[in-house]
Formats: sequence, C-alpha cells, structure tokens
Amino acid sequence: MKKLLLIPVAVVGALLAVTAAQAAYSLFGDAALVSPGNASMYAARITSASAIPPSYGGVSFTVPSGTTVNDLNTLGTDYLVVAGDCGGGSPRFQIRVDMDDDGVASTGDKNIFVYIGPAPGFTLCPPGWQSDGNLLSDVDNRVDTGQVGGTFYDTWANAQTLVGTKKVIRISLVADSSWNSSLDPSTFDVDNVDINGELYTFEPPVPADKDACKESGWEALTRADFTPFKNQGDCIQYVNTGK
Repeated sequence: MKKLLLIPVAVVGALLAVTAAQAAYSLFGDAALVSPGNASMYAARITSASAIPPSYGGVSFTVPSGTTVNDLNTLGTDYLVVAGDCGGGSPRFQIRVDMDDDGVASTGDKNIFVYIGPAPGFTLCPPGWQSDGNLLSDVDNRVDTGQVGGTFYDTWANAQTLVGTKKVIRISLVADSSWNSSLDPSTFDVDNVDINGELYTFEPPVPADKDACKESGWEALTRADFTPFKNQGDCIQYVNTGK
C-alpha cells in the first residue's frame, strides 16, 4: 500500500494525453488530473456540468490492437464522488465496439455501457473512495447491451454471446449526467483503473534513470509535475538534479 500524499487538491493543467510504457490514455471534455488520488499522487477528475461546455468529461483508454469483446474480462476503477451523485447512467465505462469490422472508429460502431455505483439503480453512491471490484463479474446486471442487440440490465456473459468476436476500438470512462437537473453538476475522481489487468494510476511517466532518456525515450517522459522535457539533455539533467 502506497502512503497517501497529503497534497492540496490541484488541477494539473495542459495535460491532454499521456503515452507511457505502462499505459496510454487521453482526457477529453471537462477532465483533468488532480492531486491526491486514492493512495497515490494523482487521479483523473471528470465533471458533467451544463455551465461548463461541453457539459461532459472523461478518460479514453487505448486497448491493444486486436482485442475482442471475448478478450475483455476485467474492468474496474476506484471512484470518489466529489460533487453531485451517481445517476442518469453516469459515471460509466463505455466500450466502443467495431460493429462494421472496418478497424477504425466510425459511425457504424456501437457502445456497450457498464455502470458504476451500487446496484440495482447505480445511484446514491456512498461517500469516500469506493471500488466496485471487477464490473464484468456478473454479480449484478450492470451491463447495457441495448446498442448491440441486448437489453438495458444485462450481463457481460450475454454481451460476449452477442458480439464476442467483434473488436474493441477503445474504452472510455465518462461523466455526462448534466441533462438531469438534480445531478447538475456532478464531479468524480477515478483512480487505479483496471482494464484486463492493465492498471492506470495516472502517475507521471518520470524517467527511472538516464538510459530511459536516450534514443528519443525522453519524448514520452515528463517531470513529476507533468511538464515535458525539451530534449534528451534536459531529461538527463532532471534525473541528475530533480530539476
């Protein structure tokens, strides 16, 4: 267990995407990194507020090429309700399925939704950091397969029966309930996102040593505050001095 860093909550600005050896994700809409996370330095904050265009926020995760719905068997996150509440289908995981088999995101694709929060209504989320464990374990019917030929309260097993051989284009974690005045605004922190055993902790991809900076490695790395390096020498200086 990592020690919780008692750092004042602060938005880490200007970070639109991170690609590191361990994971790749991008923030969209009203989303940002904040500190602290759940027993870590950072979490992702996603907000749905009608007063803040585009009124939704989320994190999009890259999945390995060729991943099918049948290949996906673990999906989970730690979450914290910062403002508002769960409800209106938010927050949720959104699994984009390549229904037309063209290999790219297109209008022919459909979504499978996996809802976060207490069953059966996925509303009234408790305070403090929570974890639903593996949301694909079919402990409760929190999978919405309506767009791929199923129903609203469904199981992951049936999703795999319906479209198991179809490829997954991407997976997103979304907050978008501002259409419901009782949930406007709603803000959530998410951390320790588990997608098939790939753990996303939103920590900065800092260089472990000078060798990590070499051969263009510095281009995928940042300082602990997520500021980028100008070149290889800048990266190596940070390893040596912390500045």
